Amino acid sequence: HYAPSTNVTGAIGLNTIPSARMDKKGTLRVGLGVSDPYRHSFIGFQLAKPLYVSLRQTDEVSNITDSADAFYPGVDFKIRLVEETATRPAIAIGFDSAIGHKRMASEYITFSKRYNNIDFTGGLAWGRLGSAGHMKNPLRSISSHFGTPRDYNGTMASQNINDWFTGQDVGFFGGVEYFTPIKGLSLKADYGANDYIADNSIQGFDAPEPWAISFNYKPIEQIDLSAGIIGGDKIMARVSIQDQLFDWIGRPSSKVDSPDLITPRANGKHPNEATIALSPHRPIARQIGQAARVIANNTTPDAKNMTVALRHKGLKGPVVTLMRPDLERAILNNHGSPDEIWHNTIIEKDTSSFFDWKKLWGKSLFRKDNYTRAFKFILDQKISLSESDTGILYRTAGIIESEKVWPFGLVSGASARVNIANNLHKLKDYRFRDASPVRSDEDLFASNRFGIDRFYSTWMKSLSPSTHIALSGGYLEEMYGGYGGEILYRPFGKKFAIGAEAWRVHKRDPNSTLSKTVNPDGSYTGHLNLFYEMPQTKNGNMTAHLKLGQYLRTDVGGTFGLKNTFNNGSSLEGYVTITNQRDADILGNSTHAFGGIKFNLPLGNIPYVPSGSELRFTTEPFARDSGQILDTPQPLYEVTEPIAYRSLSQSWTHLLD
Repeated sequence: HYAPSTNVTGAIGLNTIPSARMDKKGTLRVGLGVSDPYRHSFIGFQLAKPLYVSLRQTDEVSNITDSADAFYPGVDFKIRLVEETATRPAIAIGFDSAIGHKRMASEYITFSKRYNNIDFTGGLAWGRLGSAGHMKNPLRSISSHFGTPRDYNGTMASQNINDWFTGQDVGFFGGVEYFTPIKGLSLKADYGANDYIADNSIQGFDAPEPWAISFNYKPIEQIDLSAGIIGGDKIMARVSIQDQLFDWIGRPSSKVDSPDLITPRANGKHPNEATIALSPHRPIARQIGQAARVIANNTTPDAKNMTVALRHKGLKGPVVTLMRPDLERAILNNHGSPDEIWHNTIIEKDTSSFFDWKKLWGKSLFRKDNYTRAFKFILDQKISLSESDTGILYRTAGIIESEKVWPFGLVSGASARVNIANNLHKLKDYRFRDASPVRSDEDLFASNRFGIDRFYSTWMKSLSPSTHIALSGGYLEEMYGGYGGEILYRPFGKKFAIGAEAWRVHKRDPNSTLSKTVNPDGSYTGHLNLFYEMPQTKNGNMTAHLKLGQYLRTDVGGTFGLKNTFNNGSSLEGYVTITNQRDADILGNSTHAFGGIKFNLPLGNIPYVPSGSELRFTTEPFARDSGQILDTPQPLYEVTEPIAYRSLSQSWTHLLD
């Protein structure tokens, strides 16, 4: 009943101002807001419990249906500093156009406190939202830099970190939201500090008074509708659609049925242990439980336990030993739970020889469950916010991917890309293409209807229970072929992992048939990789990752990202890269920074769709050359996830499914 909604630009808030409220983690929002003379389209992500990010495309228009006269895109985000308590408001710090055009740029500190069915919000803003200038910028006492006047319409239109919290003055804002007794209906009223300085140059524009009122109606949980007025003479409206990614219906497939336990115990002769190859598309504990049932049905009647050694693509995971009486009581007598079985379960490192044929007995028994071959379909959608004056750029492709897992850690893969639609031909009108492009020739790859996406072989091996290596060669991704390797140290039961990778890469020729030809002149790229598992949550898990090293352009720098993977297989990732070389930004200027957001939605539970199929959505600038990472086919951190403690423990509730 008290669920938050966005303001007209897509930030969670009231009408024209932001609040300290947040969505539930994993919420995805898509919406459109209009307020003369702007049209705001946005897509927002609650990446983490205290972090909301919104990608906004603001167009200057004479009419909502007209083509844009100018573009003012931006990446907006908000971080909650303090959660609300009975005596303390929620407090957040936020940025509009933290990266993007200066026209819409603001920084703010906001608080929100609910009393019964009324939610109060107030705050202090720099930039556009604080341009009314109610008081001098308090940060000037720290450094004169913060007193630098804001330039909303300068020739260098790109906002950067040096512009944050600058300006001679700041402004106060405030407002309330009243949640009515009518389900889904609330009323919003706010008073802002936007003096519309940046908009005075627009012909025919008259700045409204700084107040606004509206209603917000949520007919169902997934839809928000809003309409109101700003200053008595300007109409505003907004619609947004939102849902939580972990509620996505296309969760990974669960089509493999669990066998029944034979009772009384069968007089089997097989060992009470087996090795199974895991599928990453079903809960790990469920696969262990299924294997334990088969072992119990085929081993000797007096066997007291069942031991399952886990493998994924040839890499060794832990050895899990379950007590046979615990499993039988829970399944046959409905007396016991996965939690109770967990207390008696023994989880050990696998120190056996890789060629232990006794444990490989299960290979033939679980042949149908083994992840030995896979076909999947990927719908790959990529967009960029305004690129100079061209508006949103997009590229849509379909990828059919096949993978074969051979014995002893050998993996081969191939994928074909069908380019469905794009408007990247506009890139050549304003984007400089280097003589030796890294990705600035992406429009040429997209212009080919068909192409070989990957064609490679990989060999993986566990040097120890915690250390794994992978060596790969072939067409590694759409734009590069080559060879290289990776090593990863990921101790079982620990939250960190550290690794390194190095690659010799050769650029593929987009003008050749199926992009088969590679440039004989190669280059090197490599990184030190650090991973840290954030505290586990009910519906998924989050990993922070840091890459430091040399990129495809031989520029040097680092990439920091957060990736949240939900229990249904959907994932949400945000990242930023900074290197020592500048490149074009979305406004036609140049920057050292490069960032984006990715989310994947699985399709494996949809009938007739192969397990592992997914929708991929990426938003990041197209055709940059600096800050570019090789898209390797078998990244070790992802490959080791099914045999990691986190996957085992979080899926344990599915043991008896």
